[in-house]
Amino acid sequence: MDIQKYYEKTAKISFYAAMISLIIAILFVALHLSGRMAGNILWLTLPFIILSLNYYIRFRLYEKRMNETPINVQSESMQLLDAEHLLIAFLPAPSLRMQFFNKDGAVVGEIRDQDMSWYKWLLPNAVSMLMPKRYGLFDCFGNRLAQFQSGVGLWSNMIVKDHEGNEVGRYKENRKKAFVKTTGMISKSDGTDWIPIKIGGLNSFQLDEMNGKKLASFQTGWMPREWGKLFKNPNMPILTFHEKTDLEVKLVTLGFLSAIFHHVSN
Repeated sequence: MDIQKYYEKTAKISFYAAMISLIIAILFVALHLSGRMAGNILWLTLPFIILSLNYYIRFRLYEKRMNETPINVQSESMQLLDAEHLLIAFLPAPSLRMQFFNKDGAVVGEIRDQDMSWYKWLLPNAVSMLMPKRYGLFDCFGNRLAQFQSGVGLWSNMIVKDHEGNEVGRYKENRKKAFVKTTGMISKSDGTDWIPIKIGGLNSFQLDEMNGKKLASFQTGWMPREWGKLFKNPNMPILTFHEKTDLEVKLVTLGFLSAIFHHVSN
């Protein structure tokens, strides 16, 4: 899949969601008029009407982006972990489905919940966020490259394992400061402190080792002009790995993103 197909898929999902919400509102009105549903019909239907309008506006936005994007994107490299820059988009999912595009507009991989059971789509986020999660990191061919596991509870803790199941590292959030800013520590598999986390906001931040070595940066609101021909959302997040960043750093960085961006959907 490429960025044009992503826009197309998101537009279709938004259209179906708009129609379903509208049908529910119409059904409530019909039941009220037939005397089978009591109560204030305006308050009963208004949330679904607003939801329908929201999804319809979203549908038109992504339809416009789809029509403005070139078809059949060509890319020289499709390797997720070899890319210096990864552009990030989110698809609807029970908890998380984060897709990565290279600068050529091709999908090179994704992080997704490994349990997409139907009932999880019905759970409120307030309940789903408390449940343990298993996310998989997959390349564009469907091969699993890593696994990220979180435990029960509200805090954003994550264990990162490679494709063979060996622990690479883990992120533990500082509970005392979690409501003020994202603070914690990424440690190595032996428990050694590795990458301190002190983030005031999730729009832009930098990841450095304990010794100050720069590893990766995450930013929104900025994009090279030439990329704008493919990526129509100027606020699309961009993850950049610094030169000579090794595989383990890339895996824990992606695991950290799954910890802080779960339950996010564009």
